[in-house]
Amino acid sequence: MAGITIKGDTSGEITLNVPATAGANTITIPASSGTLAVTSPGGDASFPGTVTASSFSGDGSSLTGIAGGFSNIEVFTSPGTWTNPGNVEKVKVTVTAGGGGGGGGANTSNIGAGGGGAGGTAIEIIPFPSATNVPVTIGPGGAAGTNGNTSGNVGSTGGTSSFGAYCSATGAEGGQAAGSIGDPGFWGLGGNGGVATGGQVNATGGDGTSGFGPYSPNNINFGGVGGAGYYGSGGRGGGWQANGGAINGQPGKAFGSGGGGGGRPGVSGGAGKEGIVIVEY
Repeated sequence: MAGITIKGDTSGEITLNVPATAGANTITIPASSGTLAVTSPGGDASFPGTVTASSFSGDGSSLTGIAGGFSNIEVFTSPGTWTNPGNVEKVKVTVTAGGGGGGGGANTSNIGAGGGGAGGTAIEIIPFPSATNVPVTIGPGGAAGTNGNTSGNVGSTGGTSSFGAYCSATGAEGGQAAGSIGDPGFWGLGGNGGVATGGQVNATGGDGTSGFGPYSPNNINFGGVGGAGYYGSGGRGGGWQANGGAINGQPGKAFGSGGGGGGRPGVSGGAGKEGIVIVEY
């Protein structure tokens, strides 16, 4: 160990003097605190092995070369499996379910159907052992309700999305059809948003709005707007105007959002948008 001086005293303190170009670097380990101190002129300590600590002091503003947060992202819009590359110790997952389909309009009344709700969203940070594979389920969007005679057809419920058994979110209800409770004059109600479980954040999707109409003087009617979810808005509601023709309800726009409701006559709803699972690691 030429060039390195190791000193000890009766207190148990150990001092290593390491020669440097501009003087001697001093590394001191006091017996009382066990603190490793590096003094000038060099002020640098290099450890070729692994340094383990239970805590750090200071604001860390001068630290470099230390990885933090998440540096990778994997997006699932269809079912699959997330595979740990072998060195990932934690992940952040955002799980969103499918949106509900918009209800269909009735052919025999000037009223609108309800928009589908938006799927719920769960967000969780999960610690992992190495080499863990997790199945991913993606909830499809609910089918649109089609137009009918006395009443339209109710939009379908969206599907559930999940990240293994860790967290999941349920799909939203479809919008009710115009006249769907047996009353030709019934305005279709919007579908309820889906819910989520297992996350540190469990967000309920937005409800679809109800259809309405007729509105004089031209018997204007509109389907409800699809519910907005974690990623944005649902589909626009359809409608019908005597001098403007029919417009179908539009599909959900953002992942997990609801489809717009249809109006009358011959106006169908829009389908809900499928869910999504995002894994950050």
